[in-house]
Amino acid sequence: MAKVVLTSLKTKNFLDDDIDKAVERAIDRLNFNFRDDIQHVVIKPNLCYYWDYSTGETTDPRVVSAVIDYVRRKIGKDVSISVAEADASAMKTKYSFRVLGYDKLCRAKNVKLENLSEGSIVDFKVNVGGKEIMLPINEILLKADLVINIPKLKTHNFVGATCALKNMFGAISKPRKYAYHEMISEVIVGVNKIVKSDIVIVDGLIVSGSYPKKLGVILAGDNPLATDFIAVKIMGFNPKRLPYLNLAAKEQIGQIRDVKLIEDNVKLSEIKKNFPSRNYFLHKISWNLQLKLLRSYIAVVGDVLPPILED
Repeated sequence: MAKVVLTSLKTKNFLDDDIDKAVERAIDRLNFNFRDDIQHVVIKPNLCYYWDYSTGETTDPRVVSAVIDYVRRKIGKDVSISVAEADASAMKTKYSFRVLGYDKLCRAKNVKLENLSEGSIVDFKVNVGGKEIMLPINEILLKADLVINIPKLKTHNFVGATCALKNMFGAISKPRKYAYHEMISEVIVGVNKIVKSDIVIVDGLIVSGSYPKKLGVILAGDNPLATDFIAVKIMGFNPKRLPYLNLAAKEQIGQIRDVKLIEDNVKLSEIKKNFPSRNYFLHKISWNLQLKLLRSYIAVVGDVLPPILED
């Protein structure tokens, strides 16, 4: 049975110590088995763009910091840890690492920063729903002994809700990910078939829905689909109405029928009431308009990155 823990910070100030304790409590209650043979850990946050964590769009580096400390306490201070992200259609990690505070964090914690769009990359052919998809994946992820997925709790214009499964879409080495949008459900599921998230820690401190809001929650799960199943409920969605979740279940990424929710110090129903939900129908209209504008921009300039950000 898959397990998901929902816990809340005990104060509204989001002090570092409060975040540390919430992360520790969530993983402890998950009772995750940290094997003795783990030597290299890869942490995948959501750094989709240059938005600061206060917008609710990117993973708060303080959550990643708390996870790093927890891993070292459990496995040992000498375990190798990398924080990894790939370039996106309109984002380069070499800038986002600096802008979002990850350069500073990783220097302070003595962990590596890895760009998943550089280095040794393997092209994987994966079958999803009868379709064959080729996805480039960095060997850093493939060789990891433990992959920790640290997504945001937020809505998304195209797929409705984004959390653990969608966060791994960002790990695909190909920077121009807009090319995958025509079959995004298959690609989301495909990358999760290739790269297994061993543990998911969801940053729900500041969430993004119809507007950014302090929610002050942390989720921990031992399966990305099960974690998403709980996360999308918090966001006000019916999991059965999100195509990529249904496809993930059919492809046996995890289960949504037999999920044990551990409500640590807060009820899901209470958190759901406070989430700034959005209208999915309006989401789709908005996103389709954005895609049309993006395609028009590409037709004119030949790319999606502003020239000032190109080398």
